[in-house]
Amino acid sequence: MEEKLVARRLAIVPTTNCSLTCRLCADFLNGPVKRRDIPFEDVCRDIDACFALFDHVEWLQFVGGEVFVYRDFPRLLEYAQKYRDRFDRVIIETNGTVFPKEDGQAAILAYGDDLTIMISDYGELSRARDQFVKFSDERGVDVLLKKYYGDAQYYDGWVDNNHPRDLEEPGDVLEVNAKNCPQALCLNMHCFDGKLHRCSNSCFMLEMGLFPPKDRDFVDLRDGSRSREEKRGIIRDFYRYARRSCRYCKYKYARVLPRHPAAEQM
Repeated sequence: MEEKLVARRLAIVPTTNCSLTCRLCADFLNGPVKRRDIPFEDVCRDIDACFALFDHVEWLQFVGGEVFVYRDFPRLLEYAQKYRDRFDRVIIETNGTVFPKEDGQAAILAYGDDLTIMISDYGELSRARDQFVKFSDERGVDVLLKKYYGDAQYYDGWVDNNHPRDLEEPGDVLEVNAKNCPQALCLNMHCFDGKLHRCSNSCFMLEMGLFPPKDRDFVDLRDGSRSREEKRGIIRDFYRYARRSCRYCKYKYARVLPRHPAAEQM
C-alpha cells in the first residue's frame, strides 16, 4: 500500500502584488519578479490540483505579496472550505498594512479556532496592526505578531538574498547545504500560477527568469501528460537532492549570514 503523502506546509500564492516595496524582499518583489494577481478561477484550480495530489495538509497557508490586497481573497478562503476535512489549520501571512473588509472578516471567522493570522510587524509600516489586535480581542481570532522593528527583531532581522548568482559550490557541498536549508527543514512548499515548488526561492527565482525550467524541479499542476503517481513521486523527491535554484540561493546559509533591519523601503 502506498504511503500517504502529507504536506507539512502548503503555501498558496494568489498574488505578488504588495502594499510595500522592501529593499531586501525575500520574494524579489523589489523589481525582478513582476507584481500580478493570479485569476481567482486559476487559483481555485491549483488548490484542487494540490488536494488531488496530497492525502493531507497540516498547514494550508495563504501568502503573497500581500494577501489582503487580493480582491478575491475572501472568496478564496470560502473556496478552501471544501477541503476542510483535509487540512489541520489555515495560516494567513500578512504585513499588517491592510485590514480586511466585512466579507473578509466573515470568511476568517468561519474557520473558528482553526485559523491563525501571522503578522510580520514592521512597526509604523504595519498601520493596520492595532485593528488586527482588536479583532483578535473582540472576536477570538488567533493573531501572532512577529516583531520586525527596533531592537530584538524576530530571527534577528532579515538576510540579503538579493542579486542571486550561481555560487559555484561543489556538488557534494551543495547537497549538504541544500538539505540543511531552513526552507527545506520546514518543508515549506509554495504553489504559484500552476506550479508547485519545494520552497519560495525555487518559485520566485524561476518566476524572475534566472534559469530555464528544469524537469522535476517543480510539479506543473496543469500538465495533463503526467500521471498522479508521477507528480506525487516528484513531490516525494523535493527534499532529497538540491534543485537548480539551490545553486543560486544564499538562504541555505541563513544561520550565519549577516542580519539587516527588516522592511527597509526603497
